[in-house]
Amino acid sequence: MKLQIRHETRYEYAGRVSHSVNQLCVIPRDTPFQRCLNNSLRVAPTPEKIYTWKDSFGNSQAHFSIEESHEHCVVESVSLVETSELEATVLPTDESLSQSLQSLNSDLSEDGLLAHKCLLPSQHVNRLQGTADLVARLKKQSDSVAEFSKNLMTWIFDEFEYDPGFSTVVTTAQKAWDGKRGVCQDFAHVALAILREAGIPARYVSGYLETLPPPGQKKLQGSDASHAWYSVYCPNHGWIDFDPTNNKRPDNQYVTTAWGRDYADVAPLKGVVYGGGSQTVSVSVDVSRVDGAFYMISGDK
Repeated sequence: MKLQIRHETRYEYAGRVSHSVNQLCVIPRDTPFQRCLNNSLRVAPTPEKIYTWKDSFGNSQAHFSIEESHEHCVVESVSLVETSELEATVLPTDESLSQSLQSLNSDLSEDGLLAHKCLLPSQHVNRLQGTADLVARLKKQSDSVAEFSKNLMTWIFDEFEYDPGFSTVVTTAQKAWDGKRGVCQDFAHVALAILREAGIPARYVSGYLETLPPPGQKKLQGSDASHAWYSVYCPNHGWIDFDPTNNKRPDNQYVTTAWGRDYADVAPLKGVVYGGGSQTVSVSVDVSRVDGAFYMISGDK
């Protein structure tokens, strides 16, 4: 299946900004289940150059600076991605927590080295207060890494309330845990903290999810949003993804942009502005299914 993703971020400043420096992480990466066929980046005011590179996690990063004075900035990324179904629909149950950690000790593969990092605390993921009973209960339900992770996904879905007004990008996982509410970023951070406490390597995954309108209704443009979920590592099976916001394993309606230890590694847009005073930010995302074989997006990946 082919999906077109249009992600626009618009900054409006109270005063004039003399110049700004920005970093983007919005270009979908290639995985065993998807290919980024094309991407174009448009920035207004137009920077002299947009530099792109791969970070230490293999994500596509882009950097640009705007040297002229400006009162607003618009960043648009348009990608064409081809996704495929997951190869395995049944979770592997042959790898226990203790076996996984033992295997990880001698796993020097690229994935294994990343998994080692994803066992440690990170900027947004630290040990949570009040989770010990849950970890013990989930271990009693199953000693399998994959089933533990699946049961945690379902528990978060059942116990937490989706509340966009509760949190911001800097809300701590502890606050989300205590309030039992938040958005996909919060749910992923809470899950990462619990999984790492249990000894399961877990990474943060950012991306998009195709949402379909109710029958008979037209899809609203700009109504989609960035999404986040988590992935756990089983040395004998690789990384396995789980989406606690929707209580499902990601499929071909999901597009992966990037992964890292937490949100800080994969923030869609971050930077520094000089001047400008206060600012307002608006984000518009569209994920649309593309039919036909002759579709093309201008620009280079």
